[in-house]
Amino acid sequence: MKNVTVSEGDGKAHVTSRTAKVFALSLGSALSVVAGLAFTMVATRWLSKHDYATIRQTFLAYEFAAPLLLLGLPTAVYYFFPREQEIKRGVIADNMALLICAGLLFALFIVFGGNHLLAMRFNNPVLRHTLQWLIPYPLIIMPIAGFAAIMVCTDRTKTLAIYNVLSSIILAIAGIAAILWTQSYAAPILVRIVVPMLFLPVAIGLMFKAVPGPMRWPKWLPMQEMVKYSVPLGLASMLGSIMLQLHSVIVASLCSPEDFAVYINGAMEIPLIGIVTGSITTVVFAEMADLCSKGDKAAALKLFHKASIKSACILFPTMCFLLVVAEPFITFLYSAKYHDSIIPFIIYLFVLPVRIVVYGAALMALGMTRVILLRSTFDLIINGILCFVLVKTTGYIGAAVATILTLYFWTIPFNLNKISEGFGIRWQENLPFKDLLKVLSLSVLCMPLAALGAYSLPLISLGQLSLASVLYWPFATYLLYRGKFILLPVQLERFIPNSLRA
Repeated sequence: MKNVTVSEGDGKAHVTSRTAKVFALSLGSALSVVAGLAFTMVATRWLSKHDYATIRQTFLAYEFAAPLLLLGLPTAVYYFFPREQEIKRGVIADNMALLICAGLLFALFIVFGGNHLLAMRFNNPVLRHTLQWLIPYPLIIMPIAGFAAIMVCTDRTKTLAIYNVLSSIILAIAGIAAILWTQSYAAPILVRIVVPMLFLPVAIGLMFKAVPGPMRWPKWLPMQEMVKYSVPLGLASMLGSIMLQLHSVIVASLCSPEDFAVYINGAMEIPLIGIVTGSITTVVFAEMADLCSKGDKAAALKLFHKASIKSACILFPTMCFLLVVAEPFITFLYSAKYHDSIIPFIIYLFVLPVRIVVYGAALMALGMTRVILLRSTFDLIINGILCFVLVKTTGYIGAAVATILTLYFWTIPFNLNKISEGFGIRWQENLPFKDLLKVLSLSVLCMPLAALGAYSLPLISLGQLSLASVLYWPFATYLLYRGKFILLPVQLERFIPNSLRA
């Protein structure tokens, strides 16, 4: 039975199933990721390692600062928008005003010498100039940070997906053209500033179109309430985001730009993590929170279990496949010039098993926001110390190892313990471990097929990946189907003989 949501933001009823929402958001995110990967593939082939590192380090400065500035304000929209009964557009105005103020802080940091500080810290003098170009960037990006929340709250997930895809594709095409034209770092950086500027009025227009009615100027009292709500969650989110960027900052600070370029290409969390868990969480979190508020924690836990299995059916096979084909995969993406990126890439693949659910969503649904803040604080401290020590002693590989150690020996055990307290169950009941182990076992069982396809014939990297995919994915999908972990579309299932069906 499908869960549906109905919104009447423009006087018309929109009925969208939970599955349709997840699919729309996942498809939009996936296409956006493909566009970003295309840009990276061109950049790593046509630019020197130093120029490529300069592009990444320039935007790393903003990506690291953004969580400090956002403080959970975009997330506050999910709370305040449905509660505003009079002028819903006022929520947008208040949110945008606060985000513009936050963006000004970063711009002022650069204006008053932040570019010189970061250039010295990252051992890259070129950043003194490129970071100056970034002064208007937060004033372009941050005002519409709540765009996704508004679109989801008004049941415009398809519009959100289309916007994300178009903006990402145009940004990638413009960036690729800039690289091929100049073969330098300057034009691609400027493109990444100018293209979002062109999309800014489009996003603002879509937000206000989705929320009809009267308009008002930002008000001080509602803005104060929004900040009070956002700060606890924002601090936790900030610490979590900083932890995700901390390893990159430490490597940039302690290693050469060339080593940073090699590391940052390998030390990527597979985009499927954000696409799958992010989309599922966006759709499922509101329902979990509603069930918990009604006292139906059993139903909320069941939904949490279901989400974990759905995610695992994608993330576990992906991890096993990429563990086998890591070498041709990295070579295909970045060329043989970045062969050393394979090791950090393999290490980061072990993030996938623990990311099948967003534990913070469960804790928020249970009202345990202080727990999230406590966990995030220790995440940052433990990961920061481990990362610094290991990078100092073993080089950039130590940053990847530090992240994995933090996740497995602190973050996940802590999450499971606190979620079990919230649901009033044993920690072993937090997740359907038996089913998850079956999904992992079926994925591991198919790894020899991927190895056979990748390494049995002397093919180029694309050929190795293609043959490995042809041998691995149909068989892995069929085993998960027979294990009743996934449902195949009727159009596809009819091609399976009755004797082989689940």
